[in-house]
Amino acid sequence: MTEPHRTLTILLKLCDQVDELFIEEVGPFGQLVVTETRESWLAAGPHVKPTDVRHYIDLLAREIPDADRSQHFLTKANALFGST
Repeated sequence: MTEPHRTLTILLKLCDQVDELFIEEVGPFGQLVVTETRESWLAAGPHVKPTDVRHYIDLLAREIPDADRSQHFLTKANALFGST
């Protein structure tokens, strides 16, 4: 039986890297944010495409109220995909 909220391992590893970038950007409180955001993201359904991780990145970026810092995070996170 397939897990209803299946996520590819490689995508979870990318999310782990994104989480580290987010915490670097916002500080230790970011750990709470990434935990809650990851839970919501996983509950939204299966994640089997790289664009699913880009959606996760966007969710985290919305949690950074400062536009410049949010953009800085987006730039660093999107660089994981080889683009800015």
